[in-house]
Amino acid sequence: MEAFLVALQSVWYDSGYSVLNMGNIIMIIVGLVLLYLAIGRGYEPLLLAPIAFGCVLANFPNTGVDEGLMWAIG
Repeated sequence: MEAFLVALQSVWYDSGYSVLNMGNIIMIIVGLVLLYLAIGRGYEPLLLAPIAFGCVLANFPNTGVDEGLMWAIG
């Protein structure tokens, strides 16, 4: 049983969910709502779908999306 808990804790820390904060959660929800409006309701799908998809992808934790900016600036 202890090995299972250690494995579960390892998955929790290695997956990135441990560093997920409230701002990321809110922006993922906003992105999913925009994606629903674009695909489900048909409100400006050519504009909203890429914005919503980028909003969802940019807010996943530990993906390294923000690390490329420092290489481009420096």
